[in-house]
Amino acid sequence: MAVIDKQTNVPMHAQLYQILQKRITEGVYPVNSVMPSEADIQSEFEVSRITVRRAVSDLERDGYVRKKRGSGTIVLPQKTYHDRFQFTGYSEDAIAHGNHPGSIVLECVDLPADIRVSEMLKVEPGETVTYLKRLRLLNGKINGLHETYISHRYDFRIRITDFDSMTSLYDYYDKHGIILDSADESISAKMPNSAIRKELYMDENQPVFYRERVTYDSKGGVVEYSRNYYRADDYNYFVHLTKDKVN
Repeated sequence: MAVIDKQTNVPMHAQLYQILQKRITEGVYPVNSVMPSEADIQSEFEVSRITVRRAVSDLERDGYVRKKRGSGTIVLPQKTYHDRFQFTGYSEDAIAHGNHPGSIVLECVDLPADIRVSEMLKVEPGETVTYLKRLRLLNGKINGLHETYISHRYDFRIRITDFDSMTSLYDYYDKHGIILDSADESISAKMPNSAIRKELYMDENQPVFYRERVTYDSKGGVVEYSRNYYRADDYNYFVHLTKDKVN
């Protein structure tokens, strides 16, 4: 059982914050549940109400909870963090962070490449490519929309019957002998159009994280070009930086 060490120099509100944060991240307090009242926390840890309020206020500041008048303190879904230097797919990202990925296939059709798609896929304008449009799910909740254009310069074709809610496109490539090696990606914040807002159930003035990616095989050939939109309230991006040492 976690206790507050009243002999250490670490402030009691900071210790309480760490205990409550751990309970949230480990699911002791599930997402959308109501945390114990301030009085209950005060009684459990034998601390002042001021200490409890400071710890809970810090949790709210850091996005773990939200105080709702008349309802109490609600546990919020935690944003997904990604290291952008790691080349992985959506499903791999989700599983690596302890989440459950899924998808809903909206479209899977062959169509002629427009100018932008042909430039990114390194094919001729008007050349046939596969367009795959999917809503991406995280723990059963819609949090992204992927539009993927796949080159036909490989000996396989994707059909909508090949996919169910748990199919990983990258695993599909691997099963067909396509070895993915690297990707170029740009990330930006942008305002989505009305169609994307509708797909993602977003408010009118809410931005998205936009990721545009070109993926290459082990020989440098372009396999796919994707436009990916994510709800900004579900995503953070984490990048570890190092400084070059000067001798």
